[in-house]
Amino acid sequence: MLLVIASLYGVFLVVGGVLNGDTIQIIGFCVFNLFTMSLAIFRYFQVRTWLNDEVVIGDLVYNMIQREMLASIVVMAGITAVFGVLTYFVFHSFGWEIYKRVGADMKIRRMYINYRLLVLLLKMDFFVFVGFAVSYIILILKSSDPEFGITIALVPLTLMVLSLAFWGLRRESVWAMWTVVVLLCASSAYFVFKCARMYDPKQEAKYATQKPMMTYYTVVSLVVVAGTLHQCATCLANFGYGLKDRIEITRGKRSDMEQIQDYYVNAAGDRRMNLDG
Repeated sequence: MLLVIASLYGVFLVVGGVLNGDTIQIIGFCVFNLFTMSLAIFRYFQVRTWLNDEVVIGDLVYNMIQREMLASIVVMAGITAVFGVLTYFVFHSFGWEIYKRVGADMKIRRMYINYRLLVLLLKMDFFVFVGFAVSYIILILKSSDPEFGITIALVPLTLMVLSLAFWGLRRESVWAMWTVVVLLCASSAYFVFKCARMYDPKQEAKYATQKPMMTYYTVVSLVVVAGTLHQCATCLANFGYGLKDRIEITRGKRSDMEQIQDYYVNAAGDRRMNLDG
């Protein structure tokens, strides 16, 4: 289930990156696809371990699905390699795209890169939270467990927090971003608690078959959340230094431009005609 969700979300990332000309998001897709491929590898060995318990039936089932599981890993590796090469060529236009969006001011350009990185990490956060909740509900919890309702509530809560983060980042709202930082710290504590709970001897029966996969996923989630917290702090420090105004000018919110792609903004914030193409 988690692998299916990851594959669909990867499509969302790459399509959004291509349509918006977002090089950072395309690079993020390549990293995300590596993560998806690692999940497929985990699944391969995990299924083999499960089926070892049933000697006769296990070998029969394993022989039936082995090729499909290996094929999924090979396909993901191929997609990652292809997009890795394409990203290498796209990366050469990265500086020019930023120049057209925010101008030549190096300070503004660095702030804009941090801004785009945070946007990407927030999208990753959505996957790790929702993917964790869905996997936990389907693979581990029962409807009678006290955690069942709390885990379901994690999905709409995640949407609310990330919506607040996107709004606060775009509006440069300090109170909104600090609220997000506090909630992300709480989510980190939640993941640490869940990881520790997997290795509680009293809970061993519940997590016996899913422990390796869920531990790996939890550690990756903690890394993503830690990166998001770092970028939140970085973007908070950049508030009030002109990035918001520069982005609004580029988007045409402060002008009557109808074809914003025909213009770029120079270091002084003035619009200039784009002669490229």
